[in-house]
Amino acid sequence: MSGSSDGVEWLEESTFDVGYCVTFARGLSAVELLRRMGCDVATAAMKSPIDANHWIEDIADELGHQAVADREWVIRAGEADGWAFAVEDGGVRGIDSEVLAAVSAGTVAMSTYRSINAENLFIYAEFGSLLCGFDTPLDRWGDEPDRLVPQLIQAGLLLPDGADPDRGIGEEQRLTQRMMHTEFGVTLPRADVEHGELLTAMY
Repeated sequence: MSGSSDGVEWLEESTFDVGYCVTFARGLSAVELLRRMGCDVATAAMKSPIDANHWIEDIADELGHQAVADREWVIRAGEADGWAFAVEDGGVRGIDSEVLAAVSAGTVAMSTYRSINAENLFIYAEFGSLLCGFDTPLDRWGDEPDRLVPQLIQAGLLLPDGADPDRGIGEEQRLTQRMMHTEFGVTLPRADVEHGELLTAMY
């Protein structure tokens, strides 16, 4: 994998034209993360972004649509700095509450999401519980919506009194992703994600 200095906030300058969802889970392997996300790990293979995005279509062309009739899309996964990560190009599986709860069983998990319409979402989970999620830092929800307030203040997403610093949506997304790196140590190897091959599975 690439160096740990990549962080996460480079996603805002990435090549994901139709949005992205990236999910992290501490201490899991890439295979286990894909399995917990409901993917078919038995047929997982190393794929580049282009090959992954055409995988289901290629199988359908070769073997017929029935061969992939129940498959919706693909997720690419890897590992970096003690975390597994799962990348969805235009997908939303990582922000499904049941999926992220399953991913976080016995560990910590989080997802960062941006839609094609620039809608943002961050969700943090521990041991099967969704503790804190938000589209903007003031609009928090979850079993413990204030759990990450100290981290949000440290990241500049909230003022010391808990008020909104009135930042733009894009800046909020960058600061949220910077917080993920500085406060929790997650990183997303840019060269591997954008150009390399990662373990890919269908769901």
